[in-house]
Amino acid sequence: MDLPFRLLNVFSLEGDPFSGNPLAVLTDAGDLSDAQMQSWARQFNLSETAFVTSHDGAGSAAVRIFTPGHEMPFAGHPTLGTAAVVASLASSPLDAVTLTLPAGDIPVSRLGSGWNLVAPAATTRAVTSSQAEFAAGLGIEPHVVVRSDALWVSAGVEQLIVRVDSVAGVRACRPDAAAMSEHMTSPGRPPHVYVWAWTGPRSIEARLFYTQDGAVLEDPATGSACANLGAWLVHQGSRDVSVAVSQGTAVGRPSLLLLEIDPEGRVHVGGRVDPVGSGTCVATDETVADGAGA
Repeated sequence: MDLPFRLLNVFSLEGDPFSGNPLAVLTDAGDLSDAQMQSWARQFNLSETAFVTSHDGAGSAAVRIFTPGHEMPFAGHPTLGTAAVVASLASSPLDAVTLTLPAGDIPVSRLGSGWNLVAPAATTRAVTSSQAEFAAGLGIEPHVVVRSDALWVSAGVEQLIVRVDSVAGVRACRPDAAAMSEHMTSPGRPPHVYVWAWTGPRSIEARLFYTQDGAVLEDPATGSACANLGAWLVHQGSRDVSVAVSQGTAVGRPSLLLLEIDPEGRVHVGGRVDPVGSGTCVATDETVADGAGA
């Protein structure tokens, strides 16, 4: 069984081939089981791998997204990268597609050399951990954390949104997995903590930390968290604003995410999408039968 795939960099910087968040998209994954998709995601070992399980050739596609450890109902950089791939599978060029994810239908449109999604409407809930507990999870001094406006936000994936008082605070984070798991965990999910600070009136620097198998990992560019940040700004009353979000420098993958809140309060997340390569995975009969990995 041959499984064609594409490799892309999402939220990349023009002229930098090793920027943005890498993504693998398997374009003909309709016959794969959940276990097989999970095994292939573990094989690619990227932050996420997307699987196109069906498409109509006219811009509508069903998509699943897996990290090496679990399925995601929604994720930003796989949505944008997969939109670019789905558009390329059509018989004629497309400037808009709709991806059906477990979180719902996500409209995505072409934006210059990239793509732009409209995030699902978000829900929020109050935090219960203290300033000191947040600081322990992030490995920074308590006074750096702005506890008063920390919030759990979900525009498809719930994450903890924590503002710190300066860019230096963002860069100083040295998270502790045990403290994150104790004080920063969403029910039924490992911790996903988005730490950010203003760098100017319309610019932000951010980092996204999560745990996997007891270790803290950092994502280079996180569209779902950017969407949640947009929902946080909406919660604060922001409308009709655009913000440039820098992420990924700390892990050697500088990235740029474009966050827009329209006058109605809808959140849009966009960025550059660059193709990197393509190929075919060759699955053995045993792999197809039991999802045992590639």
